[in-house]
Amino acid sequence: MADSWTHLVRFYHNGIPTFGHLVDSYDGGDLPDTFKVKVATGDPVNATIKYTGETVEVVKVDLLAPLANVPIVINVGLNYSDHIEESQFHLPDLAAPIPYIFYRPTESLAAPFKENHRVYKVQQECLDYEGEMVFQTDRFPLRDISVEEASKHIIGFTVGNDFSPRPGKVLGKMNFIYSKAFDDWTPAGPVLVHPSVVGDLPHLDLKTTVNGKVKQSSNTKNMIFNVAEILSNMSVGHTVAPGTVVFSG
Repeated sequence: MADSWTHLVRFYHNGIPTFGHLVDSYDGGDLPDTFKVKVATGDPVNATIKYTGETVEVVKVDLLAPLANVPIVINVGLNYSDHIEESQFHLPDLAAPIPYIFYRPTESLAAPFKENHRVYKVQQECLDYEGEMVFQTDRFPLRDISVEEASKHIIGFTVGNDFSPRPGKVLGKMNFIYSKAFDDWTPAGPVLVHPSVVGDLPHLDLKTTVNGKVKQSSNTKNMIFNVAEILSNMSVGHTVAPGTVVFSG
C-alpha cells in the first residue's frame, strides 16, 4: 500500500531522480536554501509513493521539476480576462465554450531554479514570462469525462513559468507550439502539492516577479475555465494520457 503525501519535491539521490516529502512546512511556500526531506520510492502518478525511512538534506537550487512520467505538456491560452486585455484580444471574439488548448513536448520542462536558460536567436525579438498554476493527472487514461469527474483525476498542483517568445517579424509567422517547444525551457515547481491541501478547485494568489518587482498578480478564482473544466474539455474525443501535465493559463 502506498504512503500518503502532501508536499513532494524531486531531486537527484545517489544519481537517480527521486521524490522526497518535505519534513517541515514553510510559511508562504518559500523554501530555505537547504531543507530536509523523507526519501521516497515510486511516483505520485501511479500512486506508488513509499517512504524508505531515510531522511536527507537537499539543496534548493538543485531541485528538479516535481513531475515524472510525463507523456505531454498541455497549455491553456488566454484563460484570465486580464491577460486577454494585455494581449489585446477581445473577449467576445473568444467566447467559445471550450478553452484554447495547445501543447509543448515533455522535453521542454525544466528545473524550477535553473539559472541559465539558453535563448536562441529566433526567440530574441521579445521574450516574455507567464507565471501559471500547473496540475498533473493520475494513472488513468481519461476520455469524455465530465467536469464533476475531472477534479477526481488531478493528483497535485505546482507552479510553472510559461516562457513565451512573443510574435515579431520571425515568430509572428510561427505557431504557439513551435515558439514554446524548446528543450529545457519551461521551469516547473519546486513543490507538487496534494489537492487535499489546496482544494480540488484551488483559489490561489499567483504572482510573477522579475528582479524582485511584481510583474503579474492575479488569483486562480479569476480563471475563465477552472482546472476541472479544462481537463474535461481536454478529454472530449481525445485520450488524456496518465501523468499529463497542464499549464492552466
